[in-house]
This record gives sequence, C-alpha cells and structure tokens, in this order.
Amino acid sequence: MSQHYPKKRYSQVFLADKKVVQQIVELLEIKSDDTIFEVGSGRGTLTEPIAATGARLFSFEIDRDLITNLEDKFGLSENVRIINGDFLEVNPADYYGGKFKLIGNIPYDITSPLLDWMTRYRNLIELAVITTQKEMGQRISSGPGTKNWAPISIFCQSVFEIKSVMTIPPKAFFPPPKIFSSTLVFRPVEKYIIENKTNFEKIVRQSFLFRRKILINNLTLLPGLDKKGIEKTMVEMGLDLNCRAEQLSIEDFISLSKRLKPE
Repeated sequence: MSQHYPKKRYSQVFLADKKVVQQIVELLEIKSDDTIFEVGSGRGTLTEPIAATGARLFSFEIDRDLITNLEDKFGLSENVRIINGDFLEVNPADYYGGKFKLIGNIPYDITSPLLDWMTRYRNLIELAVITTQKEMGQRISSGPGTKNWAPISIFCQSVFEIKSVMTIPPKAFFPPPKIFSSTLVFRPVEKYIIENKTNFEKIVRQSFLFRRKILINNLTLLPGLDKKGIEKTMVEMGLDLNCRAEQLSIEDFISLSKRLKPE
C-alpha cells in the first residue's frame, strides 16, 4: 500500500505493531461465519487478518484518500466490503440483518459518539473490541469509588460488561502518539432494568456536575427537587447524606431515578 500520512482532522494514528494487531484481532474470537463491522479501515492493518479468517467484513473508512488503496488490496476478497463513509451515521441494518461483532482503533474525539452508537444498537452487537486513549479507557471501565467513575462509566456499564485487557504503548502506532492506549472488550448484558432512561441520565449527569460537592447539593440544583425530599430518599436507600456521586453504584442511581422526579 502506498504511503499515506495520517491526517490531523481525522485524528489518525495507524497501528503498526503486527504482534499487537494479532492480539487485538484474537480478542474478537472470530468464527468463519461471523459478520464483523470495522470502524476505520485505515491502512488495512486490522482489516487484513480479519479478512483472512473468512468472516464477512464491512470495513468503514471516512478518509476518501485511503479508499483506492484499500480497494486495490481487498477488492478481490469476496468476504470484504470497503465502504467510504462516516461510521457514526451507519445503520447496520442497511448492510446486514443479524448480529455482528465490532472492532476499531478509535480517535479520542469520536469515542463518546461511538459509545452512544454502540448503546443504540447494543441488541445487534455480539461483541466489541475497541482501542482508545488509555485515559478514556479507564473512565469507561472503572468502578464506583474510584476517581474515574463518571457518567460515561455508568451509561456504558448499564448495558455492557466491559473489560480493559491491554495497554498499548505509543511505539505501536504510526506516528507515535504522546499517550498510551487501551483495548477494551464489550459484551452486551441485560443486567439492569431502567424504566425511564431520560430521567436516569438526568440524575446521573446532575450528580456528577460538581465532583467536589456532596450528592445532595448537586441534586438540589435540579428544578422540582428539594433538599428535604432528597434527604428522605437517601435515608430510605441507606445512603450516607454526605456521600458524593462517585460512591454510588449503578443500582443506586437506578433507584434514585425511580424515586426522584425532577421537572
């Protein structure tokens, strides 16, 4: 494949370490009858070993300048389709009607939108292997009581079991970024029942609005909630009235969102 220098506007860095690539691909647990969606074909570094498994692969690349080389490399592969487009705008049903596996080396600035996409289509995702900035990976996969526990952790873990399985050094990429990366494995779960998703998200976001404030002080800023009512609810739930948001579990937030009804 001819030289293509990464573009800043796409935050491109390309995996270059073949050993790391193989380790990431193995995490997908690919079977020959699987269907894979790849977020960002890049230079085809992940595309190539996936294609070799015989699995059906839809590989999406937003950078038009990469498409010709990708088509030259994979155009004769019956199981590979290279698509020029923004993956965040993809409706998977337009390409495949069943469940699929997802893989991608994701720029930091599209990680949150991709997680929203994954949540929206979680019933179609069998397994996802996502590599992103280590700091973001820690926020996504951390648990309650840690400094990285945040709304994004809660929203993701309410629908996925998430494990951080690899830390990747900058030298594994071209050009080498200034940060380490993490590879996460996502598996959909039906562990939690959230009756009112909008209210749940509102309560969670408000709880973390000012991390140094105790939970009550953040929640009282929501229209329709008063301090006495919040205190009563917390006592009934067995929560410390001086606790902060990072001390609450997903179950706690679900319970709060059932009991508290802001305007």
